[in-house]
Amino acid sequence: MYIILGCDCVARALVKNLSKSGEEEILVIDKDEQALNALKEFNITTITADIYDYNFSSLPGKDPVAFIILQKNPKENLALIKRIKELFPDKFVLTQVTDDKESSESMAAGADRAVESVRILSDAILNELESAKLRRSASKLVKVLREATNNGLAIFLQNNPDPDAIASGLALKRIAGEYGIKSKIYYGGNIGHQENKALVNLLQTDLIRLNTPDESLSIINSVDKIALIEASIPSKNNILPPDTNVHVIIDHHQTDISLVKGEFVEIMPGIGANSSIMTRYLRYLGIAPDVPLATALRYGIRVDTSGFTRNTTTEDLDAAAYLSPLVDVGLLNQIENPPMSAETMDIIGRAIRNREVRGAYLTSFVEFITDRDALPQAAELMLQMEGISTVLVFGIDKDKVQLSARSVDSRINLASLLQKAFGFMNAGGHATMAAGCIELGIFGDVTDKRSLSKITFDAVRKKFFSAAGVDIEKREIPDDLESIMNYSVKD
Repeated sequence: MYIILGCDCVARALVKNLSKSGEEEILVIDKDEQALNALKEFNITTITADIYDYNFSSLPGKDPVAFIILQKNPKENLALIKRIKELFPDKFVLTQVTDDKESSESMAAGADRAVESVRILSDAILNELESAKLRRSASKLVKVLREATNNGLAIFLQNNPDPDAIASGLALKRIAGEYGIKSKIYYGGNIGHQENKALVNLLQTDLIRLNTPDESLSIINSVDKIALIEASIPSKNNILPPDTNVHVIIDHHQTDISLVKGEFVEIMPGIGANSSIMTRYLRYLGIAPDVPLATALRYGIRVDTSGFTRNTTTEDLDAAAYLSPLVDVGLLNQIENPPMSAETMDIIGRAIRNREVRGAYLTSFVEFITDRDALPQAAELMLQMEGISTVLVFGIDKDKVQLSARSVDSRINLASLLQKAFGFMNAGGHATMAAGCIELGIFGDVTDKRSLSKITFDAVRKKFFSAAGVDIEKREIPDDLESIMNYSVKD
């Protein structure tokens, strides 16, 4: 039996729902006989009495399951909670409260649960407002996409796209296709991480690699609309020229929103994975992802949240729960367990060998590389070292210095730290995981790799430790040290 103490609108709604669920043993006590008469249609037991004077030892019916206190007198409710707990120490007592103070006092008095009705109402309103916002955003996205009917849509991903970017690009392509819009996906850099390669190969995704911004110009001029995924500013970690007019931008990295221009802009740094954002749009628009797309999106969420242990929100969990029944588990296992390349193992070995530790900070220069996707793997591994909370691993890839950073220090925002050290246009990411890419400029033509390596090592570590406020020993620095880091950095 459920015993409800008080007969207000909340009690009536509760009785209605309990009755619908098949619960027959319900007792409502209140001194307002007229209010109790309104419950007759539910065929339940009611008692007209003053709750605070009622003798609970003479309750009718079966042994009570729970007491629900819906009165609005805080002080008298505390006494009522204590009295009920003395008579029925093993029974569940739930009480309605108005704020945190009442909640704490009720729990201290013996209540098993205190429900803040105002907070529940506020959360419900916020959920409805979020739904309204999603409805508006989805409608605007579709409107922009439909304007690409003639010449189609070009979808550009971040450079060196990870599973989250790839899956998000595929999701936008699927949405565009639903409205008859043809599209292609482009990216700069390379796909080197073994798991990323497996994702592309096993899902047979059609991604087009571009080598320079100039290559994208003919594409830009031949389509109706341009979309940028997992990036928000042309040329910042993407192959687009700086002044490109981008129409659709969907990203979850923190950025300077004043620099973001587009007809449709969705920047949600509070969400752990861009794939979660795209899944919301698919669901709202009633577009069911096929098995390969669902698998890609589910994997993208898992990777960007590090197995739901980093930057994970309810939106990420909700998207993952929706996608899970649609996933090809066998395919997912193949993507997650590809063989590791010899270069990746070599880079990880160099990261271990070349590590430099300053307090809880660790940097490691892995010298010359061709697979920049090995850097985050090395950074993740180095973060497991005892006493280390922040890691930066960097190496030279052709004419660029590639950076990858990880942190578990809640006081640090890695994206802001790397931007402070190397410039806003050269770095970005999240509070706990970030990356950067710095052009070597004239130093990229240096034939003496030993000299280039020394200059790069000194410059990067100095900039990073200085931005982090970590003292480093004074040492002789080449006269041209600052130029390697400042020629393209826009502070």
